[in-house]
Amino acid sequence: MFWQDHPKTYPLLILIIGLYTFKLFTLWMYRRRNNIKGKDNFTIGINTIYYIFLSIIMVLLIMVLLRVNVKEFFTSISILAAAIAIVSKDYISNAINGMILMFNNQLSINDHIQIGEHRGKILHISLLNVQLLNEEDDIIFIPNTTVLSHDIINFSKGESRKASMEFTISAQTMNNMDALEQQLSQALSADDNIERDTFKLKILHVKFNKARVRAEVNLKIRDRKAERRFKRLLLDAWFGWIKNG
Repeated sequence: MFWQDHPKTYPLLILIIGLYTFKLFTLWMYRRRNNIKGKDNFTIGINTIYYIFLSIIMVLLIMVLLRVNVKEFFTSISILAAAIAIVSKDYISNAINGMILMFNNQLSINDHIQIGEHRGKILHISLLNVQLLNEEDDIIFIPNTTVLSHDIINFSKGESRKASMEFTISAQTMNNMDALEQQLSQALSADDNIERDTFKLKILHVKFNKARVRAEVNLKIRDRKAERRFKRLLLDAWFGWIKNG
């Protein structure tokens, strides 16, 4: 028999079966205890660790089948491995940071976050990057080192349901800020998902004859459709103000 000619593969095969069983049992216990049906950070982290160890074991298994002396092989390539580690240090750093993100509760799948100028919903966290789906339905891949080196706003934590939009107004409009705020507030009152008396119009920056302002409301239910509806109503009211003004 083939496997009888390679007795050194038995421990590796047992290790593969044990590793797979451990993964299934761990995820089953975690999902049962926390009543989780889909994937989350912990699930992704466990699966990632499983595939890393499985890849290492498979390489060792192939080497044993080819009758390669594992100890001598790794000793002979130690210098090459060190050079590869130096060249790929950015990938290694991303992988370590990815593991940190997977096993903490600060960022989770489906959270709405903002990293630098990028804002959207987390679709996936891998060893290399965090995948965001922005409001234009574009998928943005942000390296894990960039994620951990920037300030992050997590709109999903603390049950924050605030939605906002920034735009520029002229100096002439600044003289009628109260009227503008009232008109925008009336337009947004048509949306039942917007909480009453939560609309605010804040001046962020004034430069020469222009000002940067931000419109904010609190939503009863926060999702991408609700945010799009809010922005659409706001833009319609804003363009109506410009047309009538």
